[in-house]
Amino acid sequence: MKKLIETLKTMTFKEAVDYIWEYYKWHIIGSIALIAFIVSMLVNIFKETPPQYNVMVVAPIPYEQVDILRADLNENYFDDFEIAVDYIMHQGGSLGHQSPEQVQKLVARIAVGMVDAMVVEEDYGLELLEQDGLRPLNEFLDLEALEQEEVALEDFGTGEIYGIGTNHLDVFNDIAGFEDKWVVLIHNGESMDKTPEFFDSLLE
Repeated sequence: MKKLIETLKTMTFKEAVDYIWEYYKWHIIGSIALIAFIVSMLVNIFKETPPQYNVMVVAPIPYEQVDILRADLNENYFDDFEIAVDYIMHQGGSLGHQSPEQVQKLVARIAVGMVDAMVVEEDYGLELLEQDGLRPLNEFLDLEALEQEEVALEDFGTGEIYGIGTNHLDVFNDIAGFEDKWVVLIHNGESMDKTPEFFDSLLE
């Protein structure tokens, strides 16, 4: 485990993802398959699972605050589908400096399309972008209208908008820890068709 941590510390985000996927691919696939099987069994036993839009919080925010966000999103903003909110404690710095267990969880979720949007700090958003991990917001939003409303948008120095500021989304304003963060879109999220409705509801 110590050797893995030291190895990851020397890598970029993309290198770390490729490394973990190469050497732990079957462990990850097996774990996901097992979890999917168990979830499927439980769903069939108890109830049908509503459609989901997957949000991952990757920031130094206490889990209790993330759980408040999840509850608020589902109780007050969305009826047609559920917002599934997951969490990675990101302590700053590159991906290689994070807990290996947390890195493996994040990589596994992204690899299978189980992350549609992320709430991140600016530095990590830039790291994701540099590794071709993000989708531009103009694919889903009227950016000109948002600029007229003075909504904070972030291009991470590229000239193309990839992030929208949490300070301009009411759901984040009353939850400590979510100040000055950015909502970004992951390039291979499996529920991207719900992205326009996701942002429309948050911007109302």
